[in-house]
Amino acid sequence: MTEQPTLSDHPSIGLTDKELKFINQHITDDVNQLLLRSKNAEDLDVKKAIGQIHARQKAVKKLPEWSSYKKLIFPPALSVEQSSSEATAAFKASIVSGETLIDITGGMGVDCYYMSQKFNSATYFELQPEVATTANYNFKLLQANQITVRNSNSLTAIEAEGLTADWIYTDPARRDSNKDKVVLLADCTPDIISNLPLLLRAAPNILVKTSPLLDIDRAVKELQHVKAVYTIGYDQECKELLFHINGEHSSDSYELKVRILNQNGEAGLSLDFEKNQEQQATIAYTYPQAYLYEPHAAVLKSGAFKILADRYCVSKLAASSHLYTSEQRIENFPGRTFEVVGYCKPDGTEIQKLIGQNKANLTLRNFPAKIQDLRKKWRLNEGGDHYLFATTLFDNKKVVIVTKK
Repeated sequence: MTEQPTLSDHPSIGLTDKELKFINQHITDDVNQLLLRSKNAEDLDVKKAIGQIHARQKAVKKLPEWSSYKKLIFPPALSVEQSSSEATAAFKASIVSGETLIDITGGMGVDCYYMSQKFNSATYFELQPEVATTANYNFKLLQANQITVRNSNSLTAIEAEGLTADWIYTDPARRDSNKDKVVLLADCTPDIISNLPLLLRAAPNILVKTSPLLDIDRAVKELQHVKAVYTIGYDQECKELLFHINGEHSSDSYELKVRILNQNGEAGLSLDFEKNQEQQATIAYTYPQAYLYEPHAAVLKSGAFKILADRYCVSKLAASSHLYTSEQRIENFPGRTFEVVGYCKPDGTEIQKLIGQNKANLTLRNFPAKIQDLRKKWRLNEGGDHYLFATTLFDNKKVVIVTKK
């Protein structure tokens, strides 16, 4: 177990008063120019201080609460980019609770910090000594005294010591020994698939965070005991997938849960369904009507194509276009809503008649072309109030739908 570090004991971890002052004075500066201007500064670890500035610039929107603590130590900017946001971490905390939590892949510790607030105690495991020491230092500053930091192999400790918990959380590393990205669960570190029996002996519930690129159907088959799969949306992106594994549950009947979060980690929009409901749902196809709907990326990732039309009383333009339409405006549709101005064949002259200018935003949905080629062909500049959707209708007709947001 790592000891609580202090600034004097760990000068490479903590920040001196001079470093703190430098960081606060230059927090909004261009880091490259700042490095050139400050490379000869005396009594100051310039690279360290500027590294903290760069990381904080990346973190200010993603981790607003952590950014407000001036003495917290941030990892390199790339690690901040790859870490969970406070919004997604807060959401995870909303779906777990109990007496004890074990985080077997600690990292920066954002998820562990927020989730630990729903437990009496939490154990954070991290193999890299500097990462573990930094996390411990930050947890103390954040007064997260319920977290115990251990710089050791979590799987070895669980097996050797017979550790148990109400929940185990893991965010397996998605890069191999060559630092190349991997997608399959079995290729991540640790390998959750082969270690699942050990983890289920230690806890009845496991929460696995993965890349949004992971194939959900394949992962469910491999994990065997999936109770729910969350597709997490934030801003306009599907940020991550969460697999809730319960040892007593069979993956034959799992729920897909779409959650589109606000900045506080609350689900502003939700959609729950089971796979068989999607398969059995009926759907109507039609030409563009008064309103056009573009589902959020998290909805599309969940595979809610027919059930979406059924739940929100909208029709679809084509099976593979994933654009929806209705005569009456649907409130709280999980995605973007547009008012249809009109639609035409994919021809620059026809488009100009509808938009009255040479500027518009362009999206392709099931349309065989590249955006840059179409912009050049149609002489369209980017921007403006109009949103164009080049797509294919249910009768295979290629059209451009002109809308306003």
